[in-house]
Amino acid sequence: PVNVKQKYDMMLENKEIFTVVTADALWKDVLSKRGNVRLAFSGNGVDYHHFHDEIDERYPLEDSFTNILKMGQPIVGYYGALAKWFDYDLLKKIDQENKYQVVLFGIKYDDSYDKSGADQWKNVHFCGSRPYEILQNYAARMDVLTIPFLINDITKATSPVKLFEYMALNKPIVTTDMDECRKYESVLIGHDHKEFLEQLDKAILLKTDETYKALLDKEALENTWEEKARTILEQLKKY
Repeated sequence: PVNVKQKYDMMLENKEIFTVVTADALWKDVLSKRGNVRLAFSGNGVDYHHFHDEIDERYPLEDSFTNILKMGQPIVGYYGALAKWFDYDLLKKIDQENKYQVVLFGIKYDDSYDKSGADQWKNVHFCGSRPYEILQNYAARMDVLTIPFLINDITKATSPVKLFEYMALNKPIVTTDMDECRKYESVLIGHDHKEFLEQLDKAILLKTDETYKALLDKEALENTWEEKARTILEQLKKY
């Protein structure tokens, strides 16, 4: 959006502005244009309590969602924007595997989902958006949580908030080869479509692995918003 770009440009021109960047690509860009002045790095984070402790096992889920659960196949989930940076070709390959039901929660940010033809695929279900206050009750019912994004300039500079929410949910995570996702041991990376599908199979086996779940929890707790605030303040102390 133009207003965001204008703020970014203003920040680059004014070294008095305190700046926090959330991805290595942004860090390098800001560093090259205004130097390491009033600059802090912090990836995004999670409201750990909300996604770990506020799951209501008795929450009344809609029939449309429970009917997908009743199909008996593992649920591969995603929530967030459906936009041009979403890898619909990968989504189609997951559908064609016939091993998983794919559930998508969120908004259609542009017309990319409709153009993809995904609404015609039998194992893919777009369920619309859910309020943040109850989102965890749906995500907790899924088996594997994913971020199937294309690799481009946008996603290379993205620290996905949902990544840390997935960790707090203690659900196996599979993503494409995004720079900011690669930093975490708990994240299974699919460098191409074939490997992504293989990682889904591996993730299903890990969903009951207590050692892996402990790793997810550890990385979630290292990335709470409280920890992020502490890190940012520490970096800015010299000012």
